[in-house]
Amino acid sequence: MAEQLAVGAVVRRGKDVLLVSEQSDDDTVWALPGGAVEAGEPLLERVAQEAGYAAVTAERLLWVARYTAAGARYEMLGFEVTGVGPHDGSGEWVHLAAAVERLGQMWFAPIREPAVGYLTGRARVATVWTWAALDAAPVTVPRVGP
Repeated sequence: MAEQLAVGAVVRRGKDVLLVSEQSDDDTVWALPGGAVEAGEPLLERVAQEAGYAAVTAERLLWVARYTAAGARYEMLGFEVTGVGPHDGSGEWVHLAAAVERLGQMWFAPIREPAVGYLTGRARVATVWTWAALDAAPVTVPRVGP
């Protein structure tokens, strides 16, 4: 079974969080900057590109999300990062409450649940989230509050 590494990041500016968007059919889908990491690609390069910075510095590991989809095993690492250099205007800075609301509407649980759990304080730093099936509830270590 193929394995794929992905990365997502929380970028903050005061009480705002940087979100990126994609159009999907007539809907706007909001997410944290990041994506799949290609073999040999520096881990946070994708985050820096999507966040609109020359580079980013990882401040701490927030979560690890593990799941299987389309015949591949995925491991997504979530970091809190600081942008390096000027911001190019990519994405949208959104107040924390609005960011939680937008991310909470995302259909894909392995991205939605760790991000919302961390931003709302329900999940601790470095929580591991594991989905046996994408339509099932995840197992978390340590346990995530309601």
